[in-house]
Amino acid sequence: MKVTKSFGIVSTFLVTISLLGCGEDGFDLSGIFTSEKPDVVLIVVDDLNDWVGSLNGHPQSLTPNMDSLAGQGMLFTNAHANAPQCYPSRQSFLSGRYPKSTGIYFNQTIRPPFFGTQPMEGKTSNSEHEAIFIHRHFLNNDYRVVSGGKITNFSRPDPDLDSYLPVQMSPSEDSTFTNDRRNLWGDGGPQALKDEETGDFKVAEWAINEWNTPSDKPLFMSVGFYRPHRPQNVPEKYFDRFPTEETTLPALPDGDDWEDMPPYARALARSHAHKEFHEGGFSDHEKILKMGGEEEWKYMVGAYLANVNYVDAQIGLLLEALSENPRDRETVIVLTSDHGWNLGEKNHWAKAAIWYNTTHVPFIVVAPGITTAGTSNGQPISLVDIYPTLTELAGLETPVHVEGRSLIPLIEDADRKRPYAFLSYGPENTAVQTESMRYIRYEDGSEELYDHADDPNEWTNLAGHNEYRRIKESLKAKALQFQSE
Repeated sequence: MKVTKSFGIVSTFLVTISLLGCGEDGFDLSGIFTSEKPDVVLIVVDDLNDWVGSLNGHPQSLTPNMDSLAGQGMLFTNAHANAPQCYPSRQSFLSGRYPKSTGIYFNQTIRPPFFGTQPMEGKTSNSEHEAIFIHRHFLNNDYRVVSGGKITNFSRPDPDLDSYLPVQMSPSEDSTFTNDRRNLWGDGGPQALKDEETGDFKVAEWAINEWNTPSDKPLFMSVGFYRPHRPQNVPEKYFDRFPTEETTLPALPDGDDWEDMPPYARALARSHAHKEFHEGGFSDHEKILKMGGEEEWKYMVGAYLANVNYVDAQIGLLLEALSENPRDRETVIVLTSDHGWNLGEKNHWAKAAIWYNTTHVPFIVVAPGITTAGTSNGQPISLVDIYPTLTELAGLETPVHVEGRSLIPLIEDADRKRPYAFLSYGPENTAVQTESMRYIRYEDGSEELYDHADDPNEWTNLAGHNEYRRIKESLKAKALQFQSE
C-alpha cells in the first residue's frame, strides 16, 4: 500500500552534515587543515525531533539558522539517537558507547507495568576497556575544553574543564506569563520576557564569550540548548508566529493505527516514560484530547513549534560569532539533538519509544575542506558515532573503548553504504534502522516492521506479511546479534 506523508519524511535535495564513528579506511586528513588542529564546536539541542526546515519535518517549522548551517555542510537525513531519553542518550554519545556498554537505558529504573524481566540497568556487553567522556579525551590532547548548558544530565562533563556553565533555566513565575493557560504538565506558555532574560540566550552569550577568549591552544566547546524541552514557555513573540487555529497536526491514518501493533507496542504507545498514567488510566496523548480535543492538541503542537523557533534564534547568535575564528584556526561544527519527540504520531506523546519519530534527529556537520556545502546523506547513522568522527576530524587517535564508527568515509564517498543503525529502549527492546526500513523487536518477541519508502508514517506493520518474511528474519538476526555481542 502506497501512502503519502504530509510532512516528516526528509527531502533528498536538502543540505545536512552528520558525524558518526571511527575511521573505516583510515581516511588521511593531513594537509586538509591549514592549522595544526581545528577548533571543534559540538551543539546539542534538547528534545529536538526532525521539525526543522532542512529535514522537512513539519510544514510550519521556522528554523532559518539551523537550515543555514545545514546548507554550509553535509546533512545526514537518517540520523538517530541510540536511546530515546536524555540520560542514556547523552551517556552513550559522550562516551562513544552503546547503552548496552554503558549500562544506562532509561532516565529512571522504575519498571513499567508492561515490561517483562529485562534488566533496567547494568551492562549487558563485555566491555573490556574503561570509557572516558569525549571532553576528557580532548583535555588529554592539549585542547582548551569548555562546556555550557545541558550536555550531560545537569552535571559537569569533566572536573578539569577550563570553563563550565550549568543549565540555565528561563524564569517561570506566574507573573511572567501573558495568560493563565496551562498545558498537560501544568506548564505555562507565552511570556512577557525579552530573549535576554531567558536561559538559552544566556547559554549562547556564555558560548560567544568563550569563543572569543584568547588561547594558544585549540578549543573544544560543547554547548547544550535546553529548549524545546518542557516547560515549553518562551517569549510571547514566538507563540504569536504559530496561532492555534492555523496549526497543522501530524498526519494520522484513516483507521486505527494500533490495529496491527502487538500488545507490547500498544502499551508503549500509551505510556510516557516511567510515569504513572493520568487519572482514569489515560496516556499523555489521550489526556490532551480529553482536556480540549483537537484544539488542545493544536495548541501543544504550536507550543513545540514556538520553542523550536526560539531555540533556533539563540543558536543563530552563536553561529554568527563562529563565522570568524579569533584563533586563526579552521572550525568544525556539529549540531544534533539527544533524541526525537512524538506529538501524537502512533498516538504517543514525547519520547521513550523506538519508532522513527522518537529517535530521528537533525545531524549537521561543517568541516572546512572535508564537507561539501549543500550535500546530504541518507545512510543510517547514530549518535554513538559522534565521538570517533570528532576525534578523527581533530587529528586525534580514537580511544580503544569507542564503539561508534567515523562518518568521514560517508562524507568522502557519496556512494558508500552504512547498512544498519542500532537503537535501544532497554537491553531487549531493539530497533534496527536501514536506509529505508525499520525493524523493532520487543523483549516478549513481538515485532514491528515498516517500509519507509512506501510508508514514511509507519502506519502499516509488515511483520506479519509473508512477502517481507526474508527481510524481517534478516533484520531480526541483526537485532539479536547486536543484543548478544
